[in-house]
Amino acid sequence: MGSTIVVTGAARGIGAAIALKLLEQDFDVIGIDIEPDKNQWEVKQKITEQHQHRWHAMVQDITEFSQIQKLIQHIVQHHHVVGLVNVAGILKMTSLLEATLEDWQSSIAVNLQAPIVLSQYVAQHLVQQGGGSIVTVSSNSARMARTQLGLYATTKAALSHFCRNLGLEVAPFNVRVNVVSPGSTLTQMQKQLWTDEHPPASIVDGDLVQFRTGIPLKRMAQAEDIAHAVVFLLSEQASQITMQEIVVDGGATLGV
Repeated sequence: MGSTIVVTGAARGIGAAIALKLLEQDFDVIGIDIEPDKNQWEVKQKITEQHQHRWHAMVQDITEFSQIQKLIQHIVQHHHVVGLVNVAGILKMTSLLEATLEDWQSSIAVNLQAPIVLSQYVAQHLVQQGGGSIVTVSSNSARMARTQLGLYATTKAALSHFCRNLGLEVAPFNVRVNVVSPGSTLTQMQKQLWTDEHPPASIVDGDLVQFRTGIPLKRMAQAEDIAHAVVFLLSEQASQITMQEIVVDGGATLGV
C-alpha cells in the first residue's frame, strides 16, 4: 500500500496542480471536490496513464461535517494516509458594510470550519500513526487589509492561526502543520473577478484606490507555483519545518 495524500478542492486550479505534482512524486492521491461529475474535473484530463491507478476521486461537500467524518474514517481504514492538503475555498467579493449573514455563514463554513474539521480528523489519525504532515492553502490577503476582500481575508486569517495552534499541539507526535498563502494566481477563482479574459493591470501594477501594492516580480503566479511550495512542505526535505507560513505572491505583501 502506497503513501496517500488527501487533497480537497482537487478538481481544478491549485488543488488539481497539487494533486498532479503529488502523483509525479509517487504518492497515491485522494482528491475530494464538490463537483458532481468526476469526468468534468480538469485534473482528470491531465493525469497520465501511468498515474491513473494511484488517483482516487471522491465527490463530497466538505461542509457536510457528519459525512466528512465518515469519509475520513473510511479513507484512513483503507489507505496509508500520511498527509492532508486543504485547498477548497470560496471567494465572495463584498464590502464588510454590505456583507450579509448568509455571506458570512457560507464563507466561514467552507473556508474555515471545513478545513478545521478535516484537519482535526486527519491529525488524530496521524498522531496515532506517529507522523505525517498537513498543509493548508490560505491567502496572502490574511496578512494585509484589502477593500472588498475583508470577508474572505478574515476567514483565511483565522484559518492560518488555527494551523499554527494545531501544529503546536501535534508537534510532539512528529506531525507537522504548515500553511502556504498564495497571492493572485491564474485560476478560475481569480478569473471570476475579471471583466474579460485579460487580468486587470491593477493586479500587477497596483492601484492606490484599492490600496494594492502590485506585484514586484511583475507576474501573477501559476497554480504550479503554489503546488511546488505545498509539495516541498509535505516532503522529507521539510522534516524540521512546522507551524510556518510560506507566502507565494511575487512580493505583493512586501514580506510582511
